[in-house]
Amino acid sequence: MWFIIIFLVIIFTVKILLSWRRPSTFPPGPRGLPIVGNILDIKRLVDETKFYSHAWCRLADIYGPIVGLKLGLAEPLIIVSGKDAVIEMMSQSQFDGRPNGFIHKLRTGGKRKGVMFTDGEIWRDQRRFVLRTLKEFGLGNVTMEDLILNDAVSLTTMIDSLAKLGPINNLYNITSIAVLNSLWTLVAGARYAAKLISITCNYILPKITSKHCRFDLDNPKLTEILTVVNEIIRNTNATGGILTHLPFLRYIIPGLSGFTALNQRYTQMLQFIGTEIARHKQTRTDGEFRDFIDVYLAEMDTKQSTVSSFDEEQLISVVKDLFTAGVETTNNTIGFIITYLVVCQDVQKKVHEEIDRVLGKEILPRIVYKNRYTPTQKYCLAYTINIFLLFANYSTDIRSKIFRLPYLNATIAEVMRLANIGPTSIPHRALTDSVLLGYKIKKNYTLLANLRSVHMDEQHWGDPKIFRPERFINEKGDYVEDSWLIPFGLGHRKCLGETLARNSVFLFTACLLQKFQFVLPPDHPDPILDGIDGFTIAPPRLSVIVKKRK
Repeated sequence: MWFIIIFLVIIFTVKILLSWRRPSTFPPGPRGLPIVGNILDIKRLVDETKFYSHAWCRLADIYGPIVGLKLGLAEPLIIVSGKDAVIEMMSQSQFDGRPNGFIHKLRTGGKRKGVMFTDGEIWRDQRRFVLRTLKEFGLGNVTMEDLILNDAVSLTTMIDSLAKLGPINNLYNITSIAVLNSLWTLVAGARYAAKLISITCNYILPKITSKHCRFDLDNPKLTEILTVVNEIIRNTNATGGILTHLPFLRYIIPGLSGFTALNQRYTQMLQFIGTEIARHKQTRTDGEFRDFIDVYLAEMDTKQSTVSSFDEEQLISVVKDLFTAGVETTNNTIGFIITYLVVCQDVQKKVHEEIDRVLGKEILPRIVYKNRYTPTQKYCLAYTINIFLLFANYSTDIRSKIFRLPYLNATIAEVMRLANIGPTSIPHRALTDSVLLGYKIKKNYTLLANLRSVHMDEQHWGDPKIFRPERFINEKGDYVEDSWLIPFGLGHRKCLGETLARNSVFLFTACLLQKFQFVLPPDHPDPILDGIDGFTIAPPRLSVIVKKRK
């Protein structure tokens, strides 16, 4: 008996020591300890730097662009930093997989479902369907633009009403509801606001009062689900957390490991979406499609007799992915824009001057106003707008304007670069044994692209820590894109909601700055511009005085 026990202990010890040993082809990194690996190393770095993304940059400074980490019992984690390495990794299809850890299955009911954390044929089928269906419902065209503008106008009206009561402490929560409205209308056809006044003329700012259009800020269901999403994002990180590294802890210390709270939040999310899908099943009509959920249910009907990845569990998971990713990142970007402009009043003044010069106070922004146009584009746009405004009886001065807002676009780009709301890619997984910059990456290794390292590269940007929108403006006054700005990632796993996110941020921001000036209250402490860490980076909480511009 004792011989068997001693033998098992020896085998277990040898296995631990072998797993601890770093092969010569494994990427460099801190050595770590047996079993826990580099968990304590990462905890120390995060305690020092306050952010996981800052810790990844610190490791890149020490060990180079490819850093190998062993975190508990999970597959090794490879941190990829620097533009060349990030492009190399994200452009290779063998790194297009998603991790299969405990936490990645917990988020969708115990199985890998949805579109964000799946791979292979399931991911390709779901992604293709999502993009096609959302496009049919207006993603990237004027229909979606009108939805966003409706919510942007409602948001400005709501803020105007609240601003009369003094400094606004919950601006982040208010904008999140506006962002949610636009996305949820596409997905589920329901809006979490009182009935909105339609925009009778797409270019003319309607005279809407707060009594006509008010977001339902007191809706308990809405408040609950937004709180759940925020808590999930703030209490997780791109590595998967302790439950991915040491999943057995959920049995030993479910409370301290975070399992109990996280499982409860995921369950709330899935129940919320499941209830919405049940409502759709009861009220839908064959051949009529109100939104994404209706189309998905119809797709499920057509595939009943075949083996298919289209089922109700998958639908719930896809909607969850669209909901959490779409609302969180877009709202964080808007929040950071307001934060930076509150601190940098000179930049806010330049944006105000550009909006006044181009749009004035009565013309709503449009996506086509982002930048300067070629002579042919100028002629076509000017002709179209002139004809439209001629019928609207507008003056020759307004009809003659060629609309563009390059400085606003540059400001948004600079905030995306400096705030690093998505500081890393969503985790990738190696689908086969591969080589990355000379290092062996075995099948199932997890890889993170450190986007912050690209956005804060001193050799390229010169002064990366300085907020300077002019870096995106050329000598002609045009906005110019920079290939080093990659907030939505690269390659096949690039964010599928990029178009919606960019359009939403531009239109919401333009509408807000057309109407308001944002300033800090007297004696307000300087905001910590680094924000709040989590799976994404959230803007700091602050009070703002909102002044209506005249």
